[in-house]
Amino acid sequence: MHNSITGGLIAFTILASLGGPAPTSAQPLERSSETPPRGSFLGLQNAVELALQNHPTVQEGNANLKASEARTQQTRSLYYPQVYANANTTAGAARSTPGFLIGGALLQQNQSIFTAGVLANQRIYDFGVTSNLVESSQLAERAQGQDVNARRALVILNVQRTYLNSLKRRKLVQIAEETVRERGLIAGQIEALYRQQLKSKLDWNLVRVELVNAESFLVRSRNDLKSSYADINRAMGVVGQDEYVLEDIAIDVKPTRPLDSLISDSLSHPELQRLKEQTASAESKLRAMKQQYLPTIAGIASGGTFEPFDARQNQQTGGWWSAGALVSMPLFTGFLIENQIHEARAQKNASDAATMNVEQALTQQVTNSYLDTVTFVQQIKLAEEQVKTANESLQLAKQRYKLGLGTVVEVTQSEVAVTAAQTRLAEAQYDYKIAEVTLAYSAGGRSELEIDSTLR
Repeated sequence: MHNSITGGLIAFTILASLGGPAPTSAQPLERSSETPPRGSFLGLQNAVELALQNHPTVQEGNANLKASEARTQQTRSLYYPQVYANANTTAGAARSTPGFLIGGALLQQNQSIFTAGVLANQRIYDFGVTSNLVESSQLAERAQGQDVNARRALVILNVQRTYLNSLKRRKLVQIAEETVRERGLIAGQIEALYRQQLKSKLDWNLVRVELVNAESFLVRSRNDLKSSYADINRAMGVVGQDEYVLEDIAIDVKPTRPLDSLISDSLSHPELQRLKEQTASAESKLRAMKQQYLPTIAGIASGGTFEPFDARQNQQTGGWWSAGALVSMPLFTGFLIENQIHEARAQKNASDAATMNVEQALTQQVTNSYLDTVTFVQQIKLAEEQVKTANESLQLAKQRYKLGLGTVVEVTQSEVAVTAAQTRLAEAQYDYKIAEVTLAYSAGGRSELEIDSTLR
């Protein structure tokens, strides 16, 4: 009799715990009481700064910009005199000319001569060839500057997306841990009832199966989280740690501007601006290549000293100078200029096509990201209702099982439904934030997040 009473009390206590109140909040983002994750703290802004400093893509863009600046200065060198120092010596019948060219068409008495001096060549007028080349180089330099901006914006986007994805996976780990804990409690309670011969072994086995499923989901979730930390390191361009403490991002739904306005903003995207600058550079280069058919006027000046090493020769020695002008016009260059024009025209056509392609791609990306945000907003609302309904169903299933009106299958199915609803809500919330930053990047190359400094 005493054992019967004791068994009844145990059964009542266990069944009462099965029928305890279930959480009614539709938000699954409550902080769990688990041990905080190991690893150093990595804030989002800190991750962005590290990426902009270390990512090879940004470093490559900066190096290309410096190279473009140097090419511009190379082209501008045509505005300045070209000055060379020359020295030569001849012996025998050869002679040095003021232009420092060794002659020898006529045989003369053998003697040794030393000549040294400076030669300067200044381009005076070339009908716009130099000015258009300089303009083309400057526009190419500006295009490279826009390329750096585009690279930086893309790096920031990748950091934010991988950071949000890590937060999503961290939340899934928390859900999985809570699920394992809850199913472990239920399995222990059902086992106690089975030991008291108040429930069948079938109930206990069914609960244990669901517990194993929850543990398997937890293992996968933890591995996915580890993988996401590696993704963050790659997005930052560093060899970092394999585990971080991340800060929270506010999961709030904001009103979205009209799609037409977002598409209009995408025209200021640095990638599109880069291609427009490249097109303008190709146009300037094409004009310069066409103007090579026109004459080039240059001034030439030289001066130096002339010393023959033969005292028998009655020749004037010492310093000398000369100056002159040169008008040069190409008559035949082996089709060089013609093919340079064909190349410049093809480069301009390629830039036009690339500009149109990127503009269409941005329009598509803005539209898709906009529709994604609208979809995820609706999914968040539906998932919140599902969480609320699943929690109520779980509470009801526990009550029915306590009263002997339901089976353990109803309890386990309700547990599965709660976990699935919480998972869908977490995924929808973070996928919405990923779509939000993608939309901001597409509509002008900007992506900013509101940060909650409170750690989970």
